[in-house]
Amino acid sequence: MGRKSEVEKLRSLAQMDVDAVGAYDAAIARVKEPLVRERLNEFRVDHVRHVQDLNAFIRQFGGEPVELRPDLKGAAMKGLTAMTSMMGTEAALVAMLGNEEFTNRAYELALSFEWSPEVRTLIEKNRRDEERHITWVKEAVRKRPWVMEGAEVQA
Repeated sequence: MGRKSEVEKLRSLAQMDVDAVGAYDAAIARVKEPLVRERLNEFRVDHVRHVQDLNAFIRQFGGEPVELRPDLKGAAMKGLTAMTSMMGTEAALVAMLGNEEFTNRAYELALSFEWSPEVRTLIEKNRRDEERHITWVKEAVRKRPWVMEGAEVQA
């Protein structure tokens, strides 16, 4: 893959992670249950790290790094997550499930491209984070751990 094409694809992944950060901000601001807030915040931190790590390669390849500011799609995702989250924890998690399904598909697609070994390693690592996120969110929606005192969902 040419460097310009590689940078464009990396920027696209980084922007998707920026947009995910905004959606997590919206959900975290409205979820009251400590267990869920804590886990959502952990996942938000993962997305911030993804942006930082992807930006390091973007810079290395001569591209313009992505700022931690949502684009139009990200603003829409954040707004929808915020509105949905107003209906409660379960609704917030369902919104985040949709967001995580999108990021999982994007990372899966990214793995179908040819990358330098170090970039592929990063994308695989980020993909594992995304798999962990979606697994936890699906399980939380199914088991509703916030209604059981002291219950935890393992990631």
